Parts: sequence; C-alpha cells; structure tokens
Amino acid sequence: MNETVREIYGIRVHCEADPRAGDVLDAFFGPPSAVRDASTAPVLRLTVRVVEDAAGPTVEPPHTEEVIAANPILMDTGGSRCLFNPVDGTATVELCAADLDDPIVWGRWLLERLALYLVCRSPRLYPLHAGAFVVDGHAVLVSGPTGMGKSTFTHAAVRRGAHLVGEDIMVRDLRDDVPGRVFGYSRALYLSPDRMDDNLAGAVRAPVNGGEKYRVTLGGPLAARMRPWIVPTSVVFLARDGVAVRPLTVDEAVDRCRDDVATGKAGQSVLAGIEADLRGLFKDRPVLELAMSDDLDASYDALLAALNDKEVRWT
Repeated sequence: MNETVREIYGIRVHCEADPRAGDVLDAFFGPPSAVRDASTAPVLRLTVRVVEDAAGPTVEPPHTEEVIAANPILMDTGGSRCLFNPVDGTATVELCAADLDDPIVWGRWLLERLALYLVCRSPRLYPLHAGAFVVDGHAVLVSGPTGMGKSTFTHAAVRRGAHLVGEDIMVRDLRDDVPGRVFGYSRALYLSPDRMDDNLAGAVRAPVNGGEKYRVTLGGPLAARMRPWIVPTSVVFLARDGVAVRPLTVDEAVDRCRDDVATGKAGQSVLAGIEADLRGLFKDRPVLELAMSDDLDASYDALLAALNDKEVRWT
C-alpha cells in the first residue's frame, strides 16, 4: 500500500492505497499535496483497496437524507463501495478493478459523495451550493438552485480566462484561521453536451444519465488555472428573471443558503454558529443577484461591468 497526503475542501486526506488506484487518486485529488497545516485542518483517513470481482451489476447508490444521517454511511455501486464512519473520520473504499477507468463510479458516486458527506456531518464544516472563479482581481462566489446553471456559468468564466475554484459545492470551516476563506473542488465540471468546446480538448469526459450531462475531468493546460480556495470579494446569486444585476441584503442571501448549509447538521447551536458565520461572510462585500440570459457571454459581461463600476456602492 502507498501512503500519500491529499486535500479536498481544506480537509487533509491521509491515503493508504493499493498502487493500482494511484491514477484514480491523482485524477480525483491531483498530485499529492496539502495546502493546510496538519495542526489546523480537519482530517480524513482514507484506505483504498482494489478488488477483482464485482458483487453485482453496477448501480447508482441512493443519495438521500437518510443516507447522509446514517452511522456509518455506505455507498455501494454493486462492484465498488465506500464505507464512511463520520464519528472517527475514517473511510474505506473498495474499487472493483473493472471500475478503475470509470470516473462516474469512483468520482461522482464514491469520492465526491464521500467528501460531501464528510462536510455535511462535520460540526466545523458546512457546504454552500455554489461555485467560484477568479478574474481581473475579483474572487466571485456564485450560488443558485439546482438546474440554474452554476456549472455552465462558471465554465463560461473559465473559457473567458478566469481561474476555477469550484463549480457546485464550496465549503466553509468555522475554525479556519484565514477570515472569509471558502474552499472548492476544481478538478471536475458537469456540463451538457452543447457546452463542450475546444477549451476542454483532451479532458476526460464521462456521460451522466445517458449523456444528459458529462463529468469532465480537468487537467493539462487548465491545471495552471485551478485554485483550492478563495476569500471572495463578491457573492453572486443566479436567477432567471429580474434586473440584470441588483443588490441583495444579507438577510436575503442567508435565506437562500439556509436549507443547503443545514444538510446533515444536528443541534441548534451548530446551526446558529453557521448562520452567524454566513452573516459575517456576506457582510462588507457586494452580494448581488444576476438575472441570467441565454447569452452567457452577455450575462458574464454584465456581472463584470457591475463589479468594475467604482461608482456603485452595494449594500
């Protein structure tokens, strides 16, 4: 077994893995490294084994509130599986050899969910249903409901030269020693087929739900434009109708996040701490609503114009 230290969402992941799973870990986490010091970061101890025979046909494991609340949490695809113990922060992944080349199994169904479940069950971490990018001195946190187009809008920004921080889940750590920092996962995008372009040439693409979307594993030239975290200079909530760009109050912004940040959390004191942290995050920085149009470039330009307008004072 090979031992390495990786990181995702600011969590230090101590990996003990079968050498045959090395390419999977590199594709998912990137090269062995960690941004945060071991004395301050939350820790996951991950064991990855490779097994030869599938126990049954490949199926997507259920993703429900009951699964998130379980002790331990089991994700079973029929061939590969992950058993996560939220109490002691350990996880064991058994990857079927036939699934080593399937990023939907090891990426979407096992490792991405493992990271999300860890965040949801942690008393110090919480998730934001958001992506993020950095461009022209702006570190933009982009939120919105499922299906609104966060991934598509984030990819449009990357296509225009932005640096990618995350596309669907961003994470706050209540004990972080860097004020306002938000962690992301920048190694995969989920895009519809019509959003593929030359910017993604050479990226590994795996169909989701029969090709309705693709999981696009990033790397190569784009690796230089991936960032593990930002301190946002602005927060943007996507919408379908309304004024192109308008300010939101802190109360409006907190209301739009409340259901997502509460996932998997137990106890009013934990939820109160999260809400106080959210209010601190949204205070003293522009919090905007962007009405999306079908013309992504026009929406992106409208947002940048508002952020660059020194005469505008957002409250």
